[in-house]
Amino acid sequence: MNQTCLSVLFIIAACASHATGQNCYGTSVGLKPLTELGPQLHQGYEGGLYPQALNQRPWSHDSSGRALAGQVKPLSAAGVVDALNGKIVLLSIGMSNATQEFSAFKGLADPDPTKNPQLVIVDGAQGGQTASIIADPSANFWSVIDQRLTTAGVTREQVQVAWVKEANANPTQPFPSHALTLQGHLESIARILKSRYPNIKLAYWSSRTYAGYAMTTLNPEPYAYESGFAVKWLIARQIEGDTSLVYEGFNARAPWLAWGPYLWADGTVPRMDGLSWDCADFQSDGTHPSTSGRLKVANQLLTFFKTDPTTVPWFLKPTVLSAGETYDPEPKTFVLQQNYPNPFNPGTNIRFHLEGPVRARLAVYDILGKEVALLLEGDLEAGLHQVFFDAHFLPSGTYWYRLTAGSASKTKPMILAR
Repeated sequence: MNQTCLSVLFIIAACASHATGQNCYGTSVGLKPLTELGPQLHQGYEGGLYPQALNQRPWSHDSSGRALAGQVKPLSAAGVVDALNGKIVLLSIGMSNATQEFSAFKGLADPDPTKNPQLVIVDGAQGGQTASIIADPSANFWSVIDQRLTTAGVTREQVQVAWVKEANANPTQPFPSHALTLQGHLESIARILKSRYPNIKLAYWSSRTYAGYAMTTLNPEPYAYESGFAVKWLIARQIEGDTSLVYEGFNARAPWLAWGPYLWADGTVPRMDGLSWDCADFQSDGTHPSTSGRLKVANQLLTFFKTDPTTVPWFLKPTVLSAGETYDPEPKTFVLQQNYPNPFNPGTNIRFHLEGPVRARLAVYDILGKEVALLLEGDLEAGLHQVFFDAHFLPSGTYWYRLTAGSASKTKPMILAR
C-alpha cells in the first residue's frame, strides 16, 4: 500500500475517532503523577500522596490503620462478632467509572483462592452519581446501596471497609478551586459512610485515571489529574487532626482514610511502576474504561488489597497471611516484615519493628551476596519503621534485604520483576 493510501486511511480513522468524541492523539498532557511529583509544585501545590510530599503513610496514621485492620472481624447481621457464620463487607462507592472498574475487580477477586471466604464484595457505585450528588445523605444513591446489600445477603452493620472513587461532572473552576470543591464533597461522603455503616473502620480512596483522550466536558484533563489533589487534601485533613473526620473513640465521625491505588498516569508515558493508559483502554467517549481499562484498574485493586498491611488481615484467608505467619498489627519484638508489594517494579516498602533504641543497618544484596544498596544506617528509636526501596537501577531477579539491629540480624528475600 502506498504512502498516499496510508495517509487517507489515517485521516479516516482520525475523523471516526473525533466523531465519537475520542481523541487518540492525546497521548500525554505533560503532567507528573502525584507519586512522582514529590516536592515539586503543580501550580503552587506539592505532590506526593501524603503530607510532606511523601507517598507513604505517616507512621502514626499507618499504625492506627494496621491496628484497625486487626479489628475487622466477621459480623452477624446485627453487627455482633460471629467468627463462624459472620461476614465482612467491602463496599464500593462512586460513579460510572467506579462501578465498571469495581465490577471487573469483583470478577477477579471472588474466585481468587486466597480471598477470605467470609469477605463479601458489594458494588455500590452507580452511573451518574457524582460526588456533589452523593454528598447529600438523603440522595437516592444510598437507598440503592441498601437494596444491593440486601440482594447480597448482608446488612449495613456488616460493612467494615469501603473503596471510594469519585469526581464531579463538567468542572469549570480553575485550580485549586474545583479540587477544593471536590474535597468538601469527599469529606461529606466520609462522614456519611460512618453514619450509615456504624461498624465501618477503613476507607480507601483512588484517583481518576487519565482523561487526555476525552473530547467532552464531562471530566477532561487537567481536571482528572487535579482531582487527585482533592483526595490528597482529604486524607491530610484527617491526619492533621480535623475533628470532623475523627476515626477513633465513641465520637468517631468517619472511617480511617488512606489512599487505595493511585490510578492516574500521563497517557502512554509509563509511570515508574509501568502503569500507562492507551486510547484502547477507553470507550469511544475517551472517558469511560473499555474492557482493557477496567482490567487494568481491577488488577491494581487486587494487588493492593492482597498486599497492603492494612488490608491483608481481613482480605486474605488466615492460612495465607505472610506465608503462613500470624499477622500482628502491633509487633512487640524485633520484627522484619516481608516487603510489599512483592514481586515489585521498581519500588517496594520494607517495614520493621525495633524493641528499643538501637543502631540499625538495612541493606540489599544480590544472589551472590554482593551489597547493591544501603537503605539506612544509624541510631533509631523503638517502634515501627518503614523504608522505601527504589530499585530502578537494578535488573530483574531475586534479592535479599538484611536488617541488623545491635547484635540481632534478620534477612528476607524479595523479587524484582520488570
